[in-house]
Amino acid sequence: MPSNSSDKLLTRMMGRSSSLAEFEMVANPKDVNAQGRFRELIAANDQRAGRKKKPLPFWRQLYKDWGGLAGLMLAAVVVYIGYQGRDSRRLFAEHGLGYALGIIGSLLILTLLLYPLRKKFRFLKVLGHVRNWFRVHMILGVVGPIAVLYHANFAFGSINSTAALVAMLLVSGSGLVGRFLYQKIHHGLYGRKANLKELLARVKLTTAGAGGAAQFVPNLLKILSEYDRQVLKPPPTLLQCMTLPIRLSFKTRSGYKRIVRQIGAQLDMQARTSPVVVQHRDRLVELTSAFVKEHLNRVRRVANFVAYERLFALWHKIHLPFFYLLLVTAIVHVVAVHSYSI
Repeated sequence: MPSNSSDKLLTRMMGRSSSLAEFEMVANPKDVNAQGRFRELIAANDQRAGRKKKPLPFWRQLYKDWGGLAGLMLAAVVVYIGYQGRDSRRLFAEHGLGYALGIIGSLLILTLLLYPLRKKFRFLKVLGHVRNWFRVHMILGVVGPIAVLYHANFAFGSINSTAALVAMLLVSGSGLVGRFLYQKIHHGLYGRKANLKELLARVKLTTAGAGGAAQFVPNLLKILSEYDRQVLKPPPTLLQCMTLPIRLSFKTRSGYKRIVRQIGAQLDMQARTSPVVVQHRDRLVELTSAFVKEHLNRVRRVANFVAYERLFALWHKIHLPFFYLLLVTAIVHVVAVHSYSI
């Protein structure tokens, strides 16, 4: 229950403040230094996460935000056009342009090996930065299979060519899944890998800044702690890992509404003895709700990270055997075609 001095401070704050951080500092003047350190920690964390970087030029920002999606859409259009025109196009795998596309596609797919080799062996740093090779890996992982599809004219042939084509499609599809998972556990597609300790620290920082809100909503931290325990519990099965992001999306929304209702109910109880709370109830609900929303989003980010990291580790174990299978079937295909014409 707020004291008279808190009522006076709250009255002064409501006349000029527009943020929950200011609300907390005014409601708890002894915590001003702690709040300053809190903001510094958040600023440093944001900077490490790349949120305080100098704005990129327009075209670079456009490429960063939409380049990957635009590339995939362009690839989908090229595949669609090739598939639709497969019967009217005179393209043969044995000679001419079709043969050349087979060689080009195979070389591009073989070049994909340079990325894992560059990551593993430090003496290959003369080849360039790992990030640049990752970009090349992503691009060639799309262009190479498309060239092979045109080489095969979007149709199955002999047993050995069919095996090579199916293996390539498995690797290509697996690569798209891996791209999605990779982006979920990194700061952007080409950014550094996120860190679980860093994400948990941001959750703790949010909770640490609840001093002012907790003064007027005494059970706020208890409510949030209960929600955190439920959400941050690691999913025990693979299926639950896969469905966790969708389930959390609904759970966070319902949890947010439930917590806001509880906040409103507690403020109504406080209003029985505090005229200032009566006067500024809606503003208090707005500020405290903004704090709760930020906290829940950070908690959801941590929970999703744990699930996506586990899925990415499993994907990596599947993707490599697929790629080795592709190399074997491709070599068998080339030898069979040139040695036995089958």
